[in-house]
Amino acid sequence: MFENYILNTSTRPLTIFYTFSLGLVACLSISGQVMVQGMLSQQQKNLEVVSLIEERQTLCQEVIKFVVLLKLEPETRKNPQQLQKLQQLIVDWKDSGEKLAIATQKTPGFSQAQKVALQDKLAKMKPSVVEFREAAAKMVNESATFSGRRARLPGKSPITQLLAEEKILMQGLEDVSNWYTQETIAGVNRLKQVEYGLLGITLLVLLLEGILVFRPAVKKIEDTLGKLALEQAQSENLLLNILPQPIAQRLKLSQHTKKTKTNNIMIADGYNDATVMFADIVGFTNLSSRIPPHSLVNLLNQIFSRFDLIAESYKLEKIKTIGDAYMVVGGLPNPRKDHAAAIANMAIDMLDAIAQFNLDAGEEFQIRIGINSGAVVAGVIGIKKFTYDLWGDTVNIASRMESHGIPGRIHVTEATYKLLQNHFLFEERGLTSIKGKGEMQTYWLKGKKT
Repeated sequence: MFENYILNTSTRPLTIFYTFSLGLVACLSISGQVMVQGMLSQQQKNLEVVSLIEERQTLCQEVIKFVVLLKLEPETRKNPQQLQKLQQLIVDWKDSGEKLAIATQKTPGFSQAQKVALQDKLAKMKPSVVEFREAAAKMVNESATFSGRRARLPGKSPITQLLAEEKILMQGLEDVSNWYTQETIAGVNRLKQVEYGLLGITLLVLLLEGILVFRPAVKKIEDTLGKLALEQAQSENLLLNILPQPIAQRLKLSQHTKKTKTNNIMIADGYNDATVMFADIVGFTNLSSRIPPHSLVNLLNQIFSRFDLIAESYKLEKIKTIGDAYMVVGGLPNPRKDHAAAIANMAIDMLDAIAQFNLDAGEEFQIRIGINSGAVVAGVIGIKKFTYDLWGDTVNIASRMESHGIPGRIHVTEATYKLLQNHFLFEERGLTSIKGKGEMQTYWLKGKKT
């Protein structure tokens, strides 16, 4: 719980920064979209103005064509349809001018300088617009004089005057169209700059997130996973100190297990060939009443630790300690043919180990050892504090061999003797009365054959 509090406290600044950065990216994205849409809308309006200018130029050219046709072919004036068409062109020309004026006024995206420049260009075109319209109308009415705001150019015919006004007007329209085109191109370039700027800011924020958030977060995750792996390894080692590896694995994976209604767990395996050994420290119970508990346990720990090392060297399975008794088995959970020989070797080394301990500690301890071979049942039962234990007649007789033995000697059954007689030295004890079993032929294991 404390580790979770520390982890949450250390990651809170990173979480705040990450949330803030996400909000900043969202704001940039929304603002960018608003700006881009506004600029696109402005470019759309610019394109509409350019389209109206092109339409006005086309109408201007159509009017000139009809006026010239009337001048060159007088009989055309008698055609009502042609005159009506020309009048409609003049009306369309006037309407296009009004549309253009309205479109040029709707320039919310223009700066004040741009608006002034646009109005200046339109003002220069205004006299030509008026004169061109009046000149066209008068020529339609076959009038040879101009009553417009500007006098007819000296020595110029009406058609020449009309063409001159048309030239000025077309040039003005072209200037306005070019101006709008340039502004549109400039707007597109600004739009690109805005997009690149927003992209750069977004990438910078993401880079900062990677450096300030994700990198430390990954490091913390790695550290946490490392701690979890270490704790798991410690738990695994602790479990392996309690249960044999195959049994621990089966218990973890719930393989070959049976759960009852009370959630009991049972793992049980039968082994036909196994050897069980019990060892008991002689006089240790009396010693416990004469020395302090801590000293007593310390002595017992030193002795049993030496026994554990011997069991590990022969790859035997320590089952448990019961008070000052030590229980070990060979041939399970992994079956092996030399189970009896391995137990015999360990028993001999245990006698040497207790003798060496007496020399080191200045004590006079002795142990009784009993060994039996046969079939056993091994497994785990219960609902908590699991232990790997053995059951069966073979186990009981091995315990009787120890209790009916004598200090400093290894007492074995005939079953174990038959397995070891070719490689170890024995002394026949004869028939021995064993509690619960009657008389049994037993032997003393003396050592290895040279």
